[in-house]
Amino acid sequence: MQKEKIKKVILFQVINAKQNRELLEQIPHEIRLDLALVFFYMEESEDCRKKIYLFNNEQMGQYGVTKEELRVWAMENTPRLLPVSFHSMQDVIREFQLGEAAKRKAEQIPMYVLTNVKMFFGAACLFYPRVLASIGNAIQDDLYILPSSIHECIILPASNTYTRDELEKIVCEVNLTQVPEQEILSNHVYFYQKDTGQISK
Repeated sequence: MQKEKIKKVILFQVINAKQNRELLEQIPHEIRLDLALVFFYMEESEDCRKKIYLFNNEQMGQYGVTKEELRVWAMENTPRLLPVSFHSMQDVIREFQLGEAAKRKAEQIPMYVLTNVKMFFGAACLFYPRVLASIGNAIQDDLYILPSSIHECIILPASNTYTRDELEKIVCEVNLTQVPEQEILSNHVYFYQKDTGQISK
């Protein structure tokens, strides 16, 4: 693969930094909060399935690519090739027919699902340019962000009836009982402040 080709196909995803310490020693990455932004590309196999390859330190030297170049290219490519999908939890429940109990729960507090159109590595949308700013402006509130997996996040208006501690307990319980270990993103709830544009844990 040539440098010009890498420029067009490199993407990024986010993974848990602490859980992937050994892996991060071998690949270029950027730490955000307690997460690591890592770079990958996809190739189609003979059976038409997509294979995922993490870009590693050896390839950086081989192709003469810097981490900053990877970041710039991935920040441009990922929102273009894996566009944002942002829907209310009620819409998601209707689409997947999750039942009346789930529907009633979603109606109690406004909740939204942030992912990409492929619902694949969609938690990376947190770091797409201006995505959280657009959501904060649309909802007209600060945001709590629940990292439900590497594939999506749940967004709640900060003025909801849950406390941050309660939300973190929910995230921890879901991670423990429902999310495959390799897909766990974080046990922390993130807070996005609309006026400053800052995200914190």
